[in-house]
Amino acid sequence: MLEEVIWAKGRKQSELPKYTWWSGSKESARLGGFSISFQQKYHESKVDGSVKVTAHTSHGESYWKNFDIPLDKVEDFCNALMKVKESSENNSK
Repeated sequence: MLEEVIWAKGRKQSELPKYTWWSGSKESARLGGFSISFQQKYHESKVDGSVKVTAHTSHGESYWKNFDIPLDKVEDFCNALMKVKESSENNSK
C-alpha cells in the first residue's frame, strides 16, 4: 500500500511558494510532499516493521531522502504532530 501527501509539485514558478524545506547537514531541498508505505522488518532488526516516509522534492520522489517510523510508534508520531499543529493554531489566534 502506498499513500501520498503532496502540497507542491514540479518546478513551475506558480508552485515554488507552496514548497517547504527538507534540510540536512550537507544539503537542503524543496519539500513538496511525502510518499508513505509499509517497510518489512529489516534482517536481524528488533523492529517488527515500519512506515517508510519518502520526501518529494521539486524533482519528484527522492529515494535518498527518507526515514522510517517503527510501527509501534506511528500513533505517537501522529499524536505529536497534532499537538504541535493545535498549539500553533492556538498561538496564532
